[in-house]
Amino acid sequence: MLKFLVFDEQGLAAKSHPVRNAYLLSSDNNAMQGQITFEEGVVVCQKRETSSAALALQHPAGDCGELTLQTCLLPEREEPYLLNVELARYRLMSLYTKLEDWAMFDIGPEHPLIKIVDEARGLFIDALCEQTADPAAADRLARESLQRAIDGSERLAVAHSELLLNRRKATGLMPKHPVGCGVKPQEWAEQVRSGLLEHFDFHYLPVPWRALAPEEGEYHWEPVDRWAEWIARNRKPVIAGPIISFDPRNVPDWLFIWEHDYDTVRDLVYEHIERVVTRYRNVVTSWDIVSGLHINSHFTFNFEQLMDLTRMSVMLVKKIQPAARALVEIRQPFGEYYGSNQRSIPPLLYADLLIQSAIQFDGFVIKLLMGQAVDGQYTRDVMQISNLLDHFVGFGKPVNLLLAVPSSPVMPKPGSRRRNAMDPVDAMCGYWREPWSEPVQSKWIEVVGQIAMSKPFVESVAWYELIDHAESELPMSGLVLDNLSWKESFSGLVSFRNGLTSKAATASGNAELPQAPVAEA
Repeated sequence: MLKFLVFDEQGLAAKSHPVRNAYLLSSDNNAMQGQITFEEGVVVCQKRETSSAALALQHPAGDCGELTLQTCLLPEREEPYLLNVELARYRLMSLYTKLEDWAMFDIGPEHPLIKIVDEARGLFIDALCEQTADPAAADRLARESLQRAIDGSERLAVAHSELLLNRRKATGLMPKHPVGCGVKPQEWAEQVRSGLLEHFDFHYLPVPWRALAPEEGEYHWEPVDRWAEWIARNRKPVIAGPIISFDPRNVPDWLFIWEHDYDTVRDLVYEHIERVVTRYRNVVTSWDIVSGLHINSHFTFNFEQLMDLTRMSVMLVKKIQPAARALVEIRQPFGEYYGSNQRSIPPLLYADLLIQSAIQFDGFVIKLLMGQAVDGQYTRDVMQISNLLDHFVGFGKPVNLLLAVPSSPVMPKPGSRRRNAMDPVDAMCGYWREPWSEPVQSKWIEVVGQIAMSKPFVESVAWYELIDHAESELPMSGLVLDNLSWKESFSGLVSFRNGLTSKAATASGNAELPQAPVAEA
């Protein structure tokens, strides 16, 4: 059992501390089974294993927002740990590791980043000195240290990405089609098509099974056909997919009749892929073939069946269209789901298994949606996103990023893990720097886009949906309102894209974060 003391801002034992997006991590950094509760000022973690574990949970981080953060690996003990001390310890350790890995110590002691790091370290040392004599004072100092450490790590990620991005542009290694956007196939306004043609390098074309075949054996091709003809006429590069996803938003209702009959499901998947790829093979050159099979939360597949479906789907696309790029989509890439679903496969393990199994795919799509209180969409800071991407460098496959955050607070959907009916909506999913708004959405695009495109193995970023609509997986995440008026984030993404395609290494306005808080005397 692990216990963590939590204090409120007045230095008293907290009377409440919602345990949102809380899970345990093992030594291999995968989620592990356990029960996490809050009892009288203490977060209590009941583990099913005796080994050391880390706690991850959504936690307030001052001016940096409300984010999912984690502790170091900790052994069990009777005495509770101080939550803020352990969160600050892990973030400082990660910060110094990145400073060393990225050789950023030589930026000089007068650099603002180094000053922030020194402040965070000093506050953390003070907290360690106080944690026995005055736990409340130690908690306050650790909270300030944590805030500065998060701010410093985000600034480090941005500063490092600026160097790498300028180098990538200066050496001519920027991809030819770096920035794209998706549109629901039913959207067909001339303003939408002209905007895509003028402002984006490629089109992400959804082909949801549910919409194509709402009834078994009956296909409704018209909306996708219309877009396919437009793409072919304008010679617009396109990534189409996912062809197969067992998420309820994508899978037709009639398929659930066969959810316990793997052989029948496999045959239906084969038939569907064959129809879709054959119909659009003269238009689509990159297929997002399977999405989120590793999560395995809606159909009762076993490990061998998950890998067999992946292998069969990729091989079939390659058979029908040998020259097509075959992509595999990773959803919920931080892997929280594995702690509650042992039939699933952790995302990085799934990626590694694809490589080890010699499945002949050409790259990954990483789908990263944040800003809604549902599994996989709780808010993370940008250093965590940078670290996540770095894990994929060892697989030797290019990465395509599919992104979205909302432009305003998102009301929890039915069935989401809302703890208290009076909780502020923003706090349910967390937020980055400030509660979600059009300016925050625009700044997030700029910062995360720069970090992503600075990675030499990332070949594109695409915004998930251009236009807000009622059926969106992440409400209010479009770049354009449903009345087709532009949001601030549309202009921000277009400016970012124009900067990437400019020849001068300094032509794109480099991303900046708000000023760091000043340490108290």
